[in-house]
Amino acid sequence: MRRVVGTIVLILLMWCFGLALIVQAEHSRQDDWTEYIELICLDSKICPELVEAIIEKESSWDPTAVNGDCVGLMQVDQIIHWRRAQELNCLDLMDPYDNIRIGISILEDLAERYEDPAAALMYYNAGYSDKLGIRAYENGVISSYASEILERAAELERLHGK
Repeated sequence: MRRVVGTIVLILLMWCFGLALIVQAEHSRQDDWTEYIELICLDSKICPELVEAIIEKESSWDPTAVNGDCVGLMQVDQIIHWRRAQELNCLDLMDPYDNIRIGISILEDLAERYEDPAAALMYYNAGYSDKLGIRAYENGVISSYASEILERAAELERLHGK
């Protein structure tokens, strides 16, 4: 009986230790991606915390996330943005670094086009949608998506001492 209990305890300890290693590896990867985001954002007008907030909302930092044609950390639409991906030589949208680079490029274009972060976020999320996209913004509506991203970005900025 003791042997069985000892074996079970040992298995549980190994399982917990393995889980801790996985969590530590995931955190390390997220740190790497955060550094990459900061580096890319140095050359752009996009706030790194905004990108981080989008990733939290879109994929919860899961680089394998898929929702229809949208994939990766920033849920980049692989049909709509295939040309951009080729131009940036980012050919694997499931690669976190390629995905981040394309996502930031999209945000740069939208920020320049709309000048208001809420409008850019609404287009990023829902395109021309009357309910959630740029048409809603033009009608004076700010989507919950845009509000949540902006609030989280502000919170991340405070946490980062900005």
